[in-house]
Amino acid sequence: MLPLPVANRLYLFYSFVFLLNVIHVFWANSVLYSVIGVLGIVMVAINFPRADRVFKILGIILLTAGTIFLFSSDVSAASVPSFFAGNIGLLFLLSMLPWMNSVVKAGRYNKLLQSLLGGNVKGMGALYVRSEITMISLAAFLNLSSATISQDLLKEQIKNVRRKVKNSFIAMATLRGYSLALLWSPLEILLATSIFITGANYLVVLPWMLLIALLGFAMDSSIGRMMFRKHEIEEEMPPKQNIGENKKKLIHFVTALLSFLIVVVFLANVIQFDFLFAVTIAIFPFAFLWSALMKRMRSFFKIGWPTWKQQTNHLSNFIVLLLSLSFLTETLNASPFLQYLQDPIVALEGRPLLIMFFIQAAFLVMTLLGVHPLATMGIFGGVSELLIEALPTVTLTVLLSSCAIATVPSAPYGLIVTMTSVALRMNPYEIVIKNLPYSFLLGLIGIAVSLLTLVIY
Repeated sequence: MLPLPVANRLYLFYSFVFLLNVIHVFWANSVLYSVIGVLGIVMVAINFPRADRVFKILGIILLTAGTIFLFSSDVSAASVPSFFAGNIGLLFLLSMLPWMNSVVKAGRYNKLLQSLLGGNVKGMGALYVRSEITMISLAAFLNLSSATISQDLLKEQIKNVRRKVKNSFIAMATLRGYSLALLWSPLEILLATSIFITGANYLVVLPWMLLIALLGFAMDSSIGRMMFRKHEIEEEMPPKQNIGENKKKLIHFVTALLSFLIVVVFLANVIQFDFLFAVTIAIFPFAFLWSALMKRMRSFFKIGWPTWKQQTNHLSNFIVLLLSLSFLTETLNASPFLQYLQDPIVALEGRPLLIMFFIQAAFLVMTLLGVHPLATMGIFGGVSELLIEALPTVTLTVLLSSCAIATVPSAPYGLIVTMTSVALRMNPYEIVIKNLPYSFLLGLIGIAVSLLTLVIY
């Protein structure tokens, strides 16, 4: 284990690596990328002993599978370090999330959201529906930050409920609500990638994605209400609230979130930054300006600085998981095993319904094996011409994006599941088991809506 003074200053080393990653965005140099990869290997080596047991096991599995793929490929040894650099940007995003949460706390919006989440709610069944609506609303603007905010609020709201019930409730309501927001958000990378593959028009696809989200919400809110209807909440006497002040504060909060959305859209669509990078670099300047406008800069830094240092120093689980996953994905794409994944699609030519079920099954199975839905999307992109011949572009876009996003709450190595696992001190596979039926049913809804578009188009 690292000496405590060194462990408390790891944020300096990580920040240096993140800075190099930012430089690489503007200066795409292969040598620099390899240097980032070498530092990524150092990060894995430092954090492997510090990671939780389950993440050590996952890391070993991912690295072993990646090594097998590596030896089956023609990749040179000199290319291997760069395979660990792919997810550094995701770690940078995770490092920056505390600043957005800090400005929310500095502005005391967390108290506002707490009152909206828990006011006049009768039982956990009703709270489940409200929690999912809140999560959908937040995720549309804050993406991954929404999970941290919502989960923190819910942990406080149902703190007196038995741990097992509480964890199940939070893992279901927040992750499922998160996925329902991703279905239609123009900022969601899985939706954007499917549109890029097919060339479909987002505005044409949008109504169908909203329909899937609406049907998915109706299905899951009914299930959640029934599952938790027997559990009561020990309500504390709420403080007297100024309704007019709360309304005004809610308008300010929504305006700020919409402004953040506009900033990210501008950076992603006008400046042409990658979506994740656009969100990452927008977080601190936006949060700083927001705190300045609220005249809460002192509180913002008082809360944000120690929180950022602490959370950045404790990225061990994420580092082991994400950098090992980056290695696995890169080696898989370079190995002949990739071709075996593409062959079944060729065999199903002329059978659209079977293709739809195969695509859903492929996303589910690949996700459970630790392959990111984006990587699976890339596999289908490799046979996109064949798929476009079999299905209209709108149908294919709705199918790919809905089946991919449906797996998000059940991805054992996905960011949102990993974050929830760490926050709840819960095995990620427990979260997967709880959300797998939902992922399957949401995928079926996606297929049903895709069939409807097939008839129309």
